[in-house]
Amino acid sequence: MDSTPNLPGKQTVDGSTLAGGVKRRSAQARRTGAITLWLIGFIVLVVATVLVIMHPAPWPFDLQTTITLQHLQLPSWVSAPIVWVSVEGQPPIPYYYIPASFILLSLIGVFVWLRGRSPMRWFVTAIFLFFGTIVQFGLWALYSLMVARPRPSSPLIHVSMPEALPTFPSGHVVHDVVFYGFLLYLTLSKPVSQWRYRWLLIPFQLFAALNILLVGYSRVYEGSHWLTDVLGGYLAGALLLALLILLYRWTLDRLTKRHDRRLLEKSAQNQQA
Repeated sequence: MDSTPNLPGKQTVDGSTLAGGVKRRSAQARRTGAITLWLIGFIVLVVATVLVIMHPAPWPFDLQTTITLQHLQLPSWVSAPIVWVSVEGQPPIPYYYIPASFILLSLIGVFVWLRGRSPMRWFVTAIFLFFGTIVQFGLWALYSLMVARPRPSSPLIHVSMPEALPTFPSGHVVHDVVFYGFLLYLTLSKPVSQWRYRWLLIPFQLFAALNILLVGYSRVYEGSHWLTDVLGGYLAGALLLALLILLYRWTLDRLTKRHDRRLLEKSAQNQQA
């Protein structure tokens, strides 16, 4: 007769129990890793900010990077898209495509609702994309005003579009990482990634990825930012994007569970009637 106590740790002979425990541990490890990376990134951004405040003038590699990029003999078919990335993020253009994205996602939600399915995911997505971008603008403005790093100026380099706002971190880079990064995340997540016509999104995905990659190069090439401004923009944008996605997933999960619970309660009431 087995006299070994029936401990919780022994109740793992069932394959489903084992798999469930492995999944939970794997999810916990991913969460811990993500939080650790975010905190490291935040600390790096704080340290970089302090260094920029203490030394607002361009560092030697800042100046040399801009001079090198501006002396490259790029063909027009290469330089034109690079310049366009900056123009596309220059006000008032974002004031048009950000509300347009909100309206498009909301209309998709209405279409889904008319077909008898829940539009909640689309409405939540539209709200998070719109207000998340607005909050990002506000946080960047406050942050850059606090740092108050002067813009690059002539005659050391050529400045294509003189701007008045402080330069660290790059607002164009922060915006593109948050806005296009969030849209990329949506196209790669369920249910969009399981859509039968998802190949139609490939051109947009390439466009969004190129915007994120080229905006930093564009801002240095045009003399609007130093390299450290751009790197700070990518880091700040990634941190904000991670928070936006986390809050979006948490909100959508809670609302979905509440919606499903209400449907079950309504179904139970109908059966009792």
